[in-house]
Amino acid sequence: MTERDDILVTSEFAAFRAAYSPAVRPAGPAAVRETIRQRRRRTAVVTAAAVVLAVAIPVGANAALQRRTGRPPAPAQSIEPTPSQTLPSSTPTTASPTPSTADPTPATPSGRISRTQLLAARLDLPDWPWYVPKTCTTAKVRLDPGPGVIGDSVPVLLGDPDYGDLDGDGGAETVALVSCRNGEAQVKQVVAFDRDVGGRIRPMGQIVGTFDELPDITEFSVRADGRIRVRVADGQACCGTPGWMPQRQWRTYAWSGGRFRQVEGPTSFGPNPHVVDLAITADDITWGPKGADGTRTGTAVVIVRNLSQVPASLVEVHLRMQVGTTADGGDWAACQGGPPPKGPIICRFGPLGPGATRTFRFGLRNSNTSSGTGIAEVDPIGTEAFPLSDPSRENNEDRYRYR
Repeated sequence: MTERDDILVTSEFAAFRAAYSPAVRPAGPAAVRETIRQRRRRTAVVTAAAVVLAVAIPVGANAALQRRTGRPPAPAQSIEPTPSQTLPSSTPTTASPTPSTADPTPATPSGRISRTQLLAARLDLPDWPWYVPKTCTTAKVRLDPGPGVIGDSVPVLLGDPDYGDLDGDGGAETVALVSCRNGEAQVKQVVAFDRDVGGRIRPMGQIVGTFDELPDITEFSVRADGRIRVRVADGQACCGTPGWMPQRQWRTYAWSGGRFRQVEGPTSFGPNPHVVDLAITADDITWGPKGADGTRTGTAVVIVRNLSQVPASLVEVHLRMQVGTTADGGDWAACQGGPPPKGPIICRFGPLGPGATRTFRFGLRNSNTSSGTGIAEVDPIGTEAFPLSDPSRENNEDRYRYR
């Protein structure tokens, strides 16, 4: 017992004795000490009860308010607990999450696809033009159909693919030239391929195709900046078209706005310097009376026109008619080499400029007395270093009568 307790006990005992000593026998110091202990216990119990009520009443009031209004209560002022005190909580305690140890989502597989992988896969392709055969399919296509269908109209891979970061995502994509036969010619498209997160090959999009004004694609390459250079032509070297005739140019394409767009190079073809459009007309021939040698003479009036925007450096006119007819006077002197000897009746001349017209009056001698129908033909010749062609053949000949 402390000194303070001794003083308190002595004081209490003195008061008690003064008040009750006339009527009661003193109980002694032990009884007084027990009384003091009981008072202290009651004081502690009352204090603890007051603390519990102070916490519980606001919590209950907030819960009742939320039930009536449907609104969550305003946050209460935070009370910092003492180290020996634990505040009750109205919500269960949730442990702080620990850092995940699971593997991160795997990166998308590389879009660099080899030729062997392209040939082995079942691929989806961009649409072909409407006029191609139905066998030019686009869904689950094998670009290596096997030897049993060579020459058929099915999609095939031409040449080797090329690679580059086309969309700027840091990974490589694959560019390939795909073809499908349409009669003697081929329809082609340059297609970009990538892989999805599952590793499946998917088409990224068509870069350019041989549709409308682009009859042919001959080669392509991917630049270091991810742009694709494609060499296109205004004609396809097939089906009687010589390889020197198509006009070729480089165009550059890039991924922009979710698709491929042309960003460099010409957007159209000018007049093809190897292609002209010549036309010919010929009047009927009337033979004169027989001469002393038994032959007759006449004149063939022939008009040649250049309907194109390209000059024709050298042109050939051929008169087909009955045997026994030869050149004789008139405009044969304007032909290269002069009048033709016996044999084909041919005149070569030039140049004939764009839109120009040339009229000839060819003298003829005929030892045959029969009548018939002849054909006047015109063809561009050009030079060995720069040949010419005339694909529009419907106006390259004209029929005439001789009698």
